[in-house]
Amino acid sequence: MPRRHITQANVAAVAGVSQATVSFVLNNRTPSGVRISEETRQRVLDAIRITGYAANPAAQRLAGGLTQILGVFTYEATFPLGGRDFYGPFLVGIEHAAEKLGVDLLLFTSARAEDGRRRLTRDGWHRLGIADGCLLLGQHEDRGELQHLLDTNYPFVFVGKRGSEGGRLPYVGVDYVAATSRQVNRLVELDHTRIGYLGARATDQPTLDRVEGYTSAMKSHRLTARFVELDDVTATAEEIIDQRLTAVVVAPENYPEEIADEIERRGLRVPSDVSVLLLGQPHHPRSGGRAWSGFSIPREELGARALLLLHRLVAAENGTTTTSAGQRHRVTDDELHQMLECTDIDGATLAPPPTPSDNHANTEGTA
Repeated sequence: MPRRHITQANVAAVAGVSQATVSFVLNNRTPSGVRISEETRQRVLDAIRITGYAANPAAQRLAGGLTQILGVFTYEATFPLGGRDFYGPFLVGIEHAAEKLGVDLLLFTSARAEDGRRRLTRDGWHRLGIADGCLLLGQHEDRGELQHLLDTNYPFVFVGKRGSEGGRLPYVGVDYVAATSRQVNRLVELDHTRIGYLGARATDQPTLDRVEGYTSAMKSHRLTARFVELDDVTATAEEIIDQRLTAVVVAPENYPEEIADEIERRGLRVPSDVSVLLLGQPHHPRSGGRAWSGFSIPREELGARALLLLHRLVAAENGTTTTSAGQRHRVTDDELHQMLECTDIDGATLAPPPTPSDNHANTEGTA
């Protein structure tokens, strides 16, 4: 992955040779009468590896050294089969922002997949050099790759909150912690006390934030946090009933329609007996399905804001963004880490808990 402004002259300085020697090694040919020893050749190759230099013919043709192309890389399939997809709204927002900025987009799709997930392979690093910077999306990112991007100073922005050593990783995310806490508060205001969190305790950032929002809100109300693992929808529905839960919060990828169906097959009703709040709206809404209560994620705005941040990072890196005094404008820490608010949705799956006379109801729940 090339750093910004890394040139053959930089490589030559690191290797302690002339720029012409670097060019000869890169082209793997020398003019008549010129001999390059294996030791010198190896020094040049080592310098190329250390600096991250990669030839970029497209950029070299532009006087300013910028392509006006911004990349998009997703760790999962961008266009899955069937209906609406998760990335669609992000890409709409990204496209609109690119149009306003007057830049082109390049979708990187050639990176090899390992275990169903894309990785920036050795060839992938060099391909990223075609673009001035890149947006990254996906739930299953490779932390080592992100660190490599940081170490090589390649401008990138992650769409979604991500942590990093020293807080250097730029991102635009949503505040899942606050949004999930609000859903618990909505339930408590209706007198729910037996509120469960439905889903695996995974280590991806969105899940960690949702769990944190749920547990902190339950603790603030002195209620017991109750977790329901998602093995299959039948077992999940049975556990909700066995724990006598009157409400659950659930991420949209955890089959809320099917779970609600299973609950109702057992003689209970949603939301009269069990309220269900969705922590984000469904990726593939069922035709004629439920109008879910919970919150929605501003995915289009996320995409647009991320591209705007990336554009600023590229401009700042190349000295094209300056203050009125002619000084280079630095992107602030607040700009590097942007968090957007989610919007609460009324929906039709939220109701007060059943009355104490109902066999399913059990208001015992305080810690």
